[in-house]
Amino acid sequence: MNMLDSKVIQTRFEKEIFIEEKSNINISGFRTIDKNTPFYEFMISLDLIRIRDHEYYGTKKSYVSVRISEDLQSLFVLEPDVQSIFAIKNKQEKEATIELIHYLLLDSQTFKQVVSDMIGNLRKVNVVSSLEIKELKAKLAVLERLLNVSEEDVKFTIRLEKIA
Repeated sequence: MNMLDSKVIQTRFEKEIFIEEKSNINISGFRTIDKNTPFYEFMISLDLIRIRDHEYYGTKKSYVSVRISEDLQSLFVLEPDVQSIFAIKNKQEKEATIELIHYLLLDSQTFKQVVSDMIGNLRKVNVVSSLEIKELKAKLAVLERLLNVSEEDVKFTIRLEKIA
């Protein structure tokens, strides 16, 4: 039998279940440093199964935004503007969500495999211009940094006051 790892966030209305599989994790929206943004930024999307009243209620894609300082030393987890994994959650539910993101960044071997796969794919990309080379090197540096995140590196900047 092959048992899957999963994490459950119990909200007032439903259970949001994250099943730890590569297909349920996506990293996208990568932005590099420029004159207007002194940090790297990308989005992590997680596919969550929703259970309401003991019945399957569908799936949803939820996002979390991650910023990394220019020196690649600090990671800041932020609430994105759309489809936030923190949306419509009270303080306890947000704390459970923070625990899930914390696990993902620090301990999840599946997340590390997704990052490793991205690194491998980027190394195969054929780039020509100096701008493409610079952006590729920046992406690789950020992704390689994600493979070695420690607890001290991660800072959450999520509002924990009661929203719902």
